[in-house]
Amino acid sequence: MAQALTHQMIAREAAAMLVQDNPVVKNINTDRQKEYGEEVNGYKKGDTVRIKVPPVPVVFDGAVFANGGSAPLTQETEVSLTLDTQKHVALTFGAKEKLLELSEFKERFLKPAMNSLSAIVNADLLTRMKNQTPNVVGTWGATPSTRAVYRSAASSLDRFLAPNDNRSLHFSSDANDGLAEANATLFHSKSEIEAEFDKNAVGMFAEFEFYKQQSIPVHTNGAGTGYLVNGASQVGGVLAVDTGTGAIPKGSTIVIAGVNAVNPLTGESTGKPRSFVVTADYAGGAGNVSIAPAIVQNTATQRGNVTALAADNAAITIFGTASSAARQNIGFHRDAFAAAFAPLPVLASCEGYTASIKGISVRVMTFGDGYNDKENTRIDVLYGEKEVRPDHSVRITE
Repeated sequence: MAQALTHQMIAREAAAMLVQDNPVVKNINTDRQKEYGEEVNGYKKGDTVRIKVPPVPVVFDGAVFANGGSAPLTQETEVSLTLDTQKHVALTFGAKEKLLELSEFKERFLKPAMNSLSAIVNADLLTRMKNQTPNVVGTWGATPSTRAVYRSAASSLDRFLAPNDNRSLHFSSDANDGLAEANATLFHSKSEIEAEFDKNAVGMFAEFEFYKQQSIPVHTNGAGTGYLVNGASQVGGVLAVDTGTGAIPKGSTIVIAGVNAVNPLTGESTGKPRSFVVTADYAGGAGNVSIAPAIVQNTATQRGNVTALAADNAAITIFGTASSAARQNIGFHRDAFAAAFAPLPVLASCEGYTASIKGISVRVMTFGDGYNDKENTRIDVLYGEKEVRPDHSVRITE
């Protein structure tokens, strides 16, 4: 006689499937248990955890301490990650299904359920990451058909000193097809990399491990055009503008004339414009546009992110074509973003179990419907995501 399935068995299988089969989850940093706890502590939607970001110290010349001035504060900064998303898949099964072998139950019930849940989580994470990534390469409206754009993506991460390992690139089927015969020699199966084939992995190139995705986010530009900076020497995450018309949606990327990016360690100009991403929908006209990263000028005692502050009436260029849409493939280092899948408790009067594998927590919980003589089971995840080093990510537009 088959052994009855337990919530613990189902939860562990569900968590393992989410870790193994979701190409974004397994390539983003989820090792944040110390920040939000490793046990079931009653987390709920809206809770916030804090993540430490190491500082970038400033190097001075000569023997005189800090060149005779005050040394800048060397302390970690923090980003707040809100557990703002709870998603679940609903199942109804009874005693007969519980007596199935685990392998049979997994194929008939659990796998379809987790495929659906994983796909939604995957798409949600990619959209968030797109809206947090300021740097972009490629040509709006043109599917990449050569290797050059992916080398440019790798170079973007290099300029901001992203580590060379643990880089992944998630691109559409059309982008994969756009490389045509180049794929035959460009890519090789993941089995050659780690002796284990992954159905989503296409191969390696330019230090990226490529994953073909069906849920690459699309960004739609607004009609925004002709904007100018309103007032010189602005700093921070809000940019005042005057001349200009049309909306600028969240996730749009901009550059400002005369404002270049800097090497994060040396402070020297990269020779490339500093890109910013718009972090909130902007209706249009004169006003304040929210951007990231916050503008910080590089000085002798402060490691900033721009060579100079914008001049009054400096031109603002919005990447892409106004009032049109384009897919945004994304390449990133594992630590560019952080995700927290917090453990949910099993509620009173319910049966269930919460399993955690590699920082991913999944709750399986069953509750009865005595009025209709049914038993319902839900599989839940509670998670949040936050950019940590967004310059270690890059969008590859189509």
